[in-house]
Amino acid sequence: MNKAMNDIGMTRIMDEERPFRPLSAAAREVNFRDIFRKILIRKWVLICTVLLVTALTGILLFSISPRYTAKTTLIIEPREEILADLKSVLTSLSPDAETIRSEISIIGSRDLAEKVVDQLKLDLEPEFNEALKPKSELAELFSIKKYLSDPKVRALFGLGEVEPIPEDKLRARERVAVIDKFIEGLETFPLPGSRVISIQFTSENPELAAEIASLVADTYILDQLEAKYEATRKATLWLNNKIEELRTKVGESDHAVEAYRNQFGLLEGTGGTLVSQQISALNAQMIVATTARAEAEARLSQVRRLIRSSGGATSAAEVLQSPIIQTILAQETEVKRKVAEMSGEYGERHPRLINARAELKDLQAKMSSEVTKIVQGLRNEVGVARARESSLRKSLKQFEGTLAQSNNAEVQLHALQREAEADSAMLESFLARFEETSAQMDVAVNQPDARIISRAVIPNEPSFPPKKVVLVIALMGSALVGLLLIFVIEQMDSGFRSGEQIEEVTGVRVLGLVPLLNEWSRDGKSPGNYILNNPVSLFSESIRSLYTSILTTRIDAPPKKILITSSQPDEGKTSIAICMARSRALAGYKTVLVEADLRRPNIHRILKNPRKPGLVELMLGKAELADVLFKDEASGCYVIPAGGSVPDPTAILSSRKMKQLLDVLEKEFETIILDSPPVMAASDARILGTEVDLTVFVVRWAKTSREVVSLGLRQIVESGGHLGGVVLSLVDPKKHARYGAGDSGYYHSAVRKYYTT
Repeated sequence: MNKAMNDIGMTRIMDEERPFRPLSAAAREVNFRDIFRKILIRKWVLICTVLLVTALTGILLFSISPRYTAKTTLIIEPREEILADLKSVLTSLSPDAETIRSEISIIGSRDLAEKVVDQLKLDLEPEFNEALKPKSELAELFSIKKYLSDPKVRALFGLGEVEPIPEDKLRARERVAVIDKFIEGLETFPLPGSRVISIQFTSENPELAAEIASLVADTYILDQLEAKYEATRKATLWLNNKIEELRTKVGESDHAVEAYRNQFGLLEGTGGTLVSQQISALNAQMIVATTARAEAEARLSQVRRLIRSSGGATSAAEVLQSPIIQTILAQETEVKRKVAEMSGEYGERHPRLINARAELKDLQAKMSSEVTKIVQGLRNEVGVARARESSLRKSLKQFEGTLAQSNNAEVQLHALQREAEADSAMLESFLARFEETSAQMDVAVNQPDARIISRAVIPNEPSFPPKKVVLVIALMGSALVGLLLIFVIEQMDSGFRSGEQIEEVTGVRVLGLVPLLNEWSRDGKSPGNYILNNPVSLFSESIRSLYTSILTTRIDAPPKKILITSSQPDEGKTSIAICMARSRALAGYKTVLVEADLRRPNIHRILKNPRKPGLVELMLGKAELADVLFKDEASGCYVIPAGGSVPDPTAILSSRKMKQLLDVLEKEFETIILDSPPVMAASDARILGTEVDLTVFVVRWAKTSREVVSLGLRQIVESGGHLGGVVLSLVDPKKHARYGAGDSGYYHSAVRKYYTT
């Protein structure tokens, strides 16, 4: 059965001589219990992080000056025009999203901010004017401007003299900074789904915050009215100037029309132009003249025809109408009557009859002469009528030529008239628009398109910093940071904290755990002395348990030559070697402890033995085995010290004499324990590992990194050493128990009752 167990142990070691593989999937699995255990182990990291961050946050919150936010809301609502006909002059705001955004930009503009700053004289407030704020001594101490303005400093760095900045530029910069500070505290935004705009202002002074929020809204509405008034005023001024221009132009157009009329004789009468009226009059006169000439010719022709007939001329109307002819005819009738009477009374030769007949003849001669005059008058009348008709025809022909020229001139005249009429119509239109814009100058017409629906009230609670919210966030955030730190520390903690971890990561068997001796437990003594004074202690039992595990690696042929090594210094290998040797000696076994660490030997100092003669002198033939064997009186074990220093310890440890020494010791002693240098420090452990029965690899609990341990194990195995397993040293029992590993059962309170200390 012992042989079977030994075969199983050897098979385990051979199968697991691949201790240098990466973490397996099983090693990476983390359950909630492990997570909670890690948090519990490092709870002080979490507690300190939460307390520190929360305390710093509280200090910061109470050191920050509180800021108060006041809010004013106004609504954009287009007004109904009082005068419907004036809409083309004064346009109202459309309630669309673009208009709302545009108005928000106007509210937050620098121009409006500058007006509010001027009204409240905010440039005299230290909150807005950094130049008025008192500077702390610390700020003065670390002020870069102060040092750069120092002539000595500028001279030291080869900088020129500081040119003074003009006062007006300083004032301008200061004003820009004040306005920037004002805009920084102003916030405007639309309320979703409405035409309402919220105006918020944040200040250290709650009264000032409320005053500014309300004043910004008032200034915006006033600015809106002023913009409308200014637009109307400019339109009125422009219309006034345009009207004057149009009046001048209309006058010039009318003057051009009249001048053209006068130039071309296109003077207007009641029936048209004078030329057309004159032509009409000439036509009428021509008709009259033609008629008169025809009548005159007809009368003349009739008189001539009557004259050719005997006695017919006197019957002509023109002749009969003559007063002279009528008188002569009356006299002739009277004379004929007398002649008729005298012819009856007197004879043909009667003087009275002769005189009467002579008188009749004389009257007839006068009649003939008068008829001739009348005919001549008719001839003259016909000539005059013909001359008048010819003259009128000639004049008419002349006026017809003038009329043709007048018609051509009237075309241009009509163009001038149309231009004058257009200018006159434009003037009337501008006069009407001028009346409209003049009416809009009235305040009753210029209503704003926005009104305040809620004025700012003085806030009672500060809006910044939100202490409760920030403290809750700081508390939660610090808890998360603490948890993150815990996991970071755990990830950075590359050391092994349990035997299970070593077996999972390296595949190498864990032989045991050696607890850490606290200062009060040591009582000022080394672990080697502690095991002598406290043989029933937990520490002493761990050494015995370690050796028991070593024996079980080869049950049929328990190892006698045991090499104790580690990957790095200060892992407790020397203490374990001393304790193991003393423990075996106290148990009655003949034991020898070989100080094979020739580079930094420490066993002789702990056991208070002389360093030489020792192993070096023995290997060099300067001493015999009996000379270098020192007995530890406290425990009964024998010790071979390191001896003197040599330039090449490796040559001594790899020599044939070293092998012979181990063979001799194996015959004389039941247990041979060798303390060798760390694997990472020298190759001595790899050389000695091939000459011993078993190599015990010491790993310091929670300190030695896993990569270093894996590399050290690999070097031992690859050099042909017989690796027995790993020992976790300097284990803190309390902390180890918190990890909940299976091997933490060694340190349970119930188990510890079996030990004295």
